[in-house]
Parts: sequence; structure tokens; C-alpha cells
Amino acid sequence: MNRRSFLAGAAASVAAVATPSAQPKPFRTEVSLKALAAEKSLEISTAYYGGRGFNLENLIAHHCDIVTPETAMKPEVLAPRRSGKLAFEQMDAIASFCRANALRLHGHALYWHQTQPAWLNDAESGTFVRDYMAYTRKVMTRYADLTVSWDVINEPFSDRALGYRKGPVLDRHGDEFLLFLFRIARRAAPKAKLLINDYGLSCGAAYCQRKRDTALATVERLMKTGLSIDAVGLQAHLLPTQPVHKSTLNAFIRGLGELGLEVYITELDVNDIELPQNIAKRDKLIAAIYSDYLGGVLENDNVKRLGFWGLSDAGHWIVTGHAPFKRKHGAPRPALFDGDLQPKPAFFAVVDALKQAPNRA
Repeated sequence: MNRRSFLAGAAASVAAVATPSAQPKPFRTEVSLKALAAEKSLEISTAYYGGRGFNLENLIAHHCDIVTPETAMKPEVLAPRRSGKLAFEQMDAIASFCRANALRLHGHALYWHQTQPAWLNDAESGTFVRDYMAYTRKVMTRYADLTVSWDVINEPFSDRALGYRKGPVLDRHGDEFLLFLFRIARRAAPKAKLLINDYGLSCGAAYCQRKRDTALATVERLMKTGLSIDAVGLQAHLLPTQPVHKSTLNAFIRGLGELGLEVYITELDVNDIELPQNIAKRDKLIAAIYSDYLGGVLENDNVKRLGFWGLSDAGHWIVTGHAPFKRKHGAPRPALFDGDLQPKPAFFAVVDALKQAPNRA
């Protein structure tokens, strides 16, 4: 008998089998992640694609303060062409959900090399600056009542060398592009927190240390020339094959704090590649990875937000095969809740981590 059957009883189990198209009912945990986090001056966020149904939205509203649109705010979705109206339909629906449930938004993202339509990625264009100013103003002001923070630039740092990743805009403009983009973002949303967000800032591998070195040096250099930045986002897509090195990660977080910057964990999940196929064993190991990571980063007072890249396995980017690392056997189980919105050991590991986190200002 599975956990859902145990909780719901035999009659409910039979009904669920008889009506397989029915939406799963979330397990209503008495504890709320956002309530626990608030006691430690933390916020809880999750990515949300939109259109996943009432029960998932109910789960999000119960546990989260903030929603990050998974794709709906990316430039290729909003503005595939220079001409014509921006495609706000998907994003407007997410905004309506947020307004109805007193949730706020984290804007993701104003610039990301993987989702740039050609007209917003042409550094040689004589209209590039004007185009980006107009695009940014339209998007940021439309949701100004909801959006408390923005990934101004997403994944700018190279995996292979110190410095920026290769690309048409950063190759040509580098520091000047970041200064420009943050300047226009600050004008459009003067009260919002503005971030650089990147992956590979948490693990203990050599390339992660190189990215941390690059991120810290770049931010420190640009702040001296006027970069208006509030925080750095650590995506934290954790891999068992690339474990975290706590001391170096905490040194990086402290280094950002010394610059006056907050740190947001923005896209936390666990890719269970190479973990056992047995679900009970795998879930226990996944929970331990969450616990170990949070036990380290939450020691730092400047970590202000804990964000998940989806609360549930249902529709999760790892489960749907969009992550670069994939399991060979068995469906992935990366999130805190399973596909039926039932809590897994990972959820209770996060609860314990929040309870044990030190109090902060």
C-alpha cells in the first residue's frame, strides 16, 4: 500500500483508480515552509510554468511567498520578433494567480543567452540599445506591482575559463553590457532587488570554484564603477556526482556579504542521476543531499531566500527530460513532492533544515 492510499483510505484508493483523470489532491501538511522560513527572516520561492491545475497552485500558495515564472518571462517567449505586440498571455495568467493568492513575483530573466531572439541579441545592430531599453521598460513596468526581484542577467559566466561565457553581446560589450542592463533595470524598477543569477556556484568541482572566483571578482570590479546590484542568485541544481564543498561555498557567500550583497538560492533541486533505482533508498539519499546543502548555506546571514525549481515532480524539468544529465533507469524524483503532490523525505529534510537554521537579523 502506498503512502497516498494509507492517508486517504481504501475507499479513496478505489475511487482514484476508477477515475484516473482526476487531479491529485495535495497532502495538506500542517507545516508551511514559508511560515517556518519567516521565523528565520527567509523567503520561499518556487518556479512555476503555469497551467498545472488548482491543486498544484494550492500547494504553492500554502508553502511559498514568491513565484518565479519558469519560461513565461523569457525574451524568446515574450518577444520573438521586433514587430508586433509582446506575448503576455502566459505571463498574465501567472500574474493573476499571484494576485489572487497574495504571492509576489521574481522576474526571470531580462537577458539569458539561451532564450534571446535574434533582434535582442545582435550587438552589431544600430538599434540594440534602444530596443533593449524599450523591451525592458515594457516588461518590468507591466508587473511592477508584483515583482520584488529580477534576474537581470542569467548565466553570464563561463564554465571553461575565467570571465564571461562566449556570445555575441558579452564578447563585444562585456562589462559595459552588464552596467547598461542593470542601469535600465534600476530605472524601470527602483525598489526591486536586482540579481546576477548563475549555475555552478555551489559544487566542489574545479569549474565551480573558477565560476565563483569569476563571479566575485566581476561583481566587485563592477560595483566600483557603479553596478547597481543587490544580490547574487545561486541556482543550486545539485548533482550527487558533483558534491558541494561547504567551506569554499560558504567563503564565497561570505565574500558576497562583505560587498553588501544578499544571496538567493534560486533554483534548488536534486538530479538523482546514478542514485539507486529503489525508490525508498533513493528518496532517503535525495533528502540527505537537500539536508546537507541547506545545513551549510543557511548558516550565512546574507542568504535571504530559498527557492526551488518546482515543488513537485509533476512537470519538473528533470522529469520531463530537459536537464542535461539524465537517469538511465527509473523516473527521476528531484523535488519535495511527488507527481501526486505527496510529500517525500526531501520535504521533511527541508522542514528540519529550516527549524535548525540559526536565527538571523
